Amino acid sequence: MTYSLRAALETAALILISALLFVAFFDVNDWVFANLQYRQGVNWIFLPAGFRVALVLVMGLPASMGIMLGTWFLDREGIQAGQSSIILLNGVVSGFTPWIIMKVMERRGQFGAQLTLLNSTQLLNFTLIYAAGNAFLHQLGWWLTDHASVNPWLDIWPMFVGDAVGALIMLYAFKGLLGIVKPSVHTTNSDPF
Repeated sequence: MTYSLRAALETAALILISALLFVAFFDVNDWVFANLQYRQGVNWIFLPAGFRVALVLVMGLPASMGIMLGTWFLDREGIQAGQSSIILLNGVVSGFTPWIIMKVMERRGQFGAQLTLLNSTQLLNFTLIYAAGNAFLHQLGWWLTDHASVNPWLDIWPMFVGDAVGALIMLYAFKGLLGIVKPSVHTTNSDPF
């Protein structure tokens, strides 16, 4: 019983931490790249996409749940304005797209579970597939709920570019940090010369 309570508390903490970090990073991106906004929530450089991916790569499913909750928090005004179906869908897509892409690529042997062992090609492939999937699913959801104000054939590109660029910046920054803080291997010098 103690183990399951501990696991539940750890999972709840990961979900909460993910939600808080995602919301904070979303606000930072909104402040830094306000001039690069295509429309509300769609930027030509969207660093939270990379942060979203990094959270999911590090924390897995709890991060996806936290990102979903964080997205719902960010979109809470839309729920009060009667747009609850698109807001709920937006949160699910935002949180679970990177996790689903990661799992599909892992299953196909195109992506490893250890972050430090990922190479640049794997990160690039993952980022492009994630950005395409995320942009497509968001635009599809928005189009299904509001045909009049959404043109998915035009609106998909800024989101794809913003997610891809933001994710690449963040992933390569995190990959570089992992390389810097990687524990050093101590070897004994058995060679007398």
